[in-house]
Amino acid sequence: MTVSYLLNGIRFEWDSRKASTNLRKHGINFETACEVFFERIMRINDLKKRLRKDRPTTTISLKLPDDVLDDLQRIAPLRGCSDYHALIRAYISQSLRADLERFEGNAEVSVRIESLRRHGVDKTIIATAMAEVR
Repeated sequence: MTVSYLLNGIRFEWDSRKASTNLRKHGINFETACEVFFERIMRINDLKKRLRKDRPTTTISLKLPDDVLDDLQRIAPLRGCSDYHALIRAYISQSLRADLERFEGNAEVSVRIESLRRHGVDKTIIATAMAEVR
């Protein structure tokens, strides 16, 4: 028997035997697997947007201790950065990608968080709950 599931206008079809095997083996039901697939597509699209050179930017002000700034200026050329601003952006980007993978890479958690958001749960409540389980 073929199982069919419609998610955001995309129809997913899967053999029911494979679906039950996947549930037993991985603990993820067919609907969640479809949501994970769709979420990965969305993440790829987000990554494509992030790689665009012409995306909008915002200037921010950041206070750093003088010795940290000195270290950044010293390390920037060693890391292949044109200046300490580029190094700061690289550090932020690197840490942000790691955190995105850590928190959003767990597909089941991401799906549940997104479901909570859709049901109107405040983002601060979600953040507090996530901090408690870390």
